[in-house]
Amino acid sequence: MKILHPTDFSEASMKALEVVRQLKQPLAAKLILLHTLEPTPRMPIYGDYWTERLGEVIEQAQKDALEQARKHLRTLDPEAEHHLEIGHPLKVILDYAKKKNVDLIAMGTHGADTLLERVLGSITERVIELSHKPVLAARAGVEVRPLKHFLVSTALADPSRRALGFAKKIADAVGARITLLHAVEPIAEPPIPIHMPDPRYIEERQELIEQLAKQLDELAAPYGARPMLKEAKPVDAICKTVAEEDVDAVFIGKSRQSRFMGSVTREVLERAQVPVFIHP
Repeated sequence: MKILHPTDFSEASMKALEVVRQLKQPLAAKLILLHTLEPTPRMPIYGDYWTERLGEVIEQAQKDALEQARKHLRTLDPEAEHHLEIGHPLKVILDYAKKKNVDLIAMGTHGADTLLERVLGSITERVIELSHKPVLAARAGVEVRPLKHFLVSTALADPSRRALGFAKKIADAVGARITLLHAVEPIAEPPIPIHMPDPRYIEERQELIEQLAKQLDELAAPYGARPMLKEAKPVDAICKTVAEEDVDAVFIGKSRQSRFMGSVTREVLERAQVPVFIHP
């Protein structure tokens, strides 16, 4: 297995690296560390203030930054493959993931701090959106514990089935158990208490839940996973299960919903208190 870890040396990146360190030996993984610096601003941005001396100072500052980054990469993992690039981080990360044919991209995520990031997504979200590789995302505030219990959230669709297969591969290597969760949206509360749902609807819904439970059991069995069906909003069900069941990592298929309106994947990334693996 090949793991690409793009790092900006932030606390969030260090959290992602903590998880990678747990995976490296059991998976016999090759680690590729990547740091990207934004290109130096060109002369037009400085207008009349541009001088040849200013250009030399900026060029030297970039060389110094590269040298410091090179030293820092070595301290993270001397045995890893190290790469420094100048360019836009998103493009560089996607290019490396494709060029190196990696199996996993592990990144810190800082969430969306500005309105523009809320609309377009953070770098990590954009990597999740555009890459065809699984992505491990970790926030600065998450707790990284020994990987002993995985929660796989399934919508009984292809991305979440692939997430389950990926979770199984890692679970077998590290000795973790798997809980397979499917959440069914609860019946909406009536605006007026006397407006109760039609009894026929309740009966049909119960039949549907029984069918879903059977599908979940059939899906979980080959993977040795424990099936769990909850009536709750998906994100609420995931976060509550993480807290109640001592889950160490969440695996989820990439949502197909628009980033502009939010998605289950985005909300899980923002709310889950453990690292999250997202599978395309």
